[in-house]
Amino acid sequence: MAAIQSGAAINVVAVDKRYAQRRGTANVALRNVSLQVRPGEFVSLVGASGCGKTSLIRMIGGLAPYSAGSITIDGKPVRGVPERLGFVFQDAALMPWRSVRDNVTMGLNEIANTLSKKESCARVDEQLELVGLTKYGDYYPRQPSGGMKQRVGLARALVSGPNLLLMDEPFGALDAITRLRLQEELAQIVSRTNTTTVFVTHDVDEAVFL
Repeated sequence: MAAIQSGAAINVVAVDKRYAQRRGTANVALRNVSLQVRPGEFVSLVGASGCGKTSLIRMIGGLAPYSAGSITIDGKPVRGVPERLGFVFQDAALMPWRSVRDNVTMGLNEIANTLSKKESCARVDEQLELVGLTKYGDYYPRQPSGGMKQRVGLARALVSGPNLLLMDEPFGALDAITRLRLQEELAQIVSRTNTTTVFVTHDVDEAVFL
């Protein structure tokens, strides 16, 4: 069993995000946004398409620069992708030539040199069991359903024991029944792991449930 991590603390202060346009103009996606997330907290960012939710979560994850203000994780300024970060996108973004097991194993890259082969296998087995995919480790991404692919993406994000989990509308493309089931599973997983989670959605019901 992987050790339970203490969640990360996020502090966003007066952040702006501008996208340069032609003729020297700029599209202002976010202006003067401030946000605090406590260790182990689950926070949903809710809003209409195009309001800047994805821009904000990408900046928190070090995947995009911010134009003004500051973002820190556990007191450290975000300048690039932070350590111990898990990210789940709307598209599971699995490697089609790798099995489900190998895709999850990729999530260990950051800490691979600290684990023996036996420990790595045990972590992957644990995560596959956690998301209900123990029987599908040898499958390839073309075989599982959309919901199963998102479970693989979630297992890959969690396998290293991250302090912070960022999720950008991960269930947006799924049917209603699969979406509800994965919402319930996510709530249970996060409560077990104490991982700080920021979840982007345009669905108010989903945000309130989680």
